[in-house]
Amino acid sequence: MEKYILSIDQGTTSSRAILFDQDGKIKGVAQREFKQYFPKSGWVEHDANEIWTSVLAVMAEVLNEENIGADQIAGIGITNQRETTVVWDKKTSRPVYHAIVWQSRQTQGICQELKE
Repeated sequence: MEKYILSIDQGTTSSRAILFDQDGKIKGVAQREFKQYFPKSGWVEHDANEIWTSVLAVMAEVLNEENIGADQIAGIGITNQRETTVVWDKKTSRPVYHAIVWQSRQTQGICQELKE
């Protein structure tokens, strides 16, 4: 049974899954965009559940399109959005609030205070 590497690129505007064969050749690709929220000027947020759902969807899509079973995945590589932050509730495993995206300026005041 041939083995594959699944690469997950969870980026600022979309999630992507790329399936590589044992020779490092791309076997399949799936990508899904998600919504960005701009609640105030300079603020950028994402729905953490939508990020999670998009990652699950692209993984399933690329495996299904290539007729690859999860047991054929030898390893998974993951990249993500730099310093994007999500706070999770320990008891419910749900996000407390939207993800604060790396390019958001909503913590600018706090950062400035820390610098001083």
